Amino acid sequence: MSKPKIVRLTQPIASDGKTVTEVQIRRPKVKDLRAMERDNGPTASQIDQGVAMVALLTELPIEIIDEMDAVDFAALSEVIAGFLPQGPAPATGAAS
Repeated sequence: MSKPKIVRLTQPIASDGKTVTEVQIRRPKVKDLRAMERDNGPTASQIDQGVAMVALLTELPIEIIDEMDAVDFAALSEVIAGFLPQGPAPATGAAS
């Protein structure tokens, strides 16, 4: 299993008397993707889905994600995107 990535925030966030200056983000598993889709429903925006995924993979409350600077949120989103395959999914069935 690979190590989580650390993202240093450009704008620290104060929460419960603590200051969050960096965030540890782990690779997503299929169960994380399923949970995000199940919990967000068909009317969720891409931002809602991104917030849910960042919260899930960093174990930070959504309230902290909501207060995050947009640049920091984008950096975390890029890390998540880097964990996922790019382009079409490989075929898994037998050849016809």
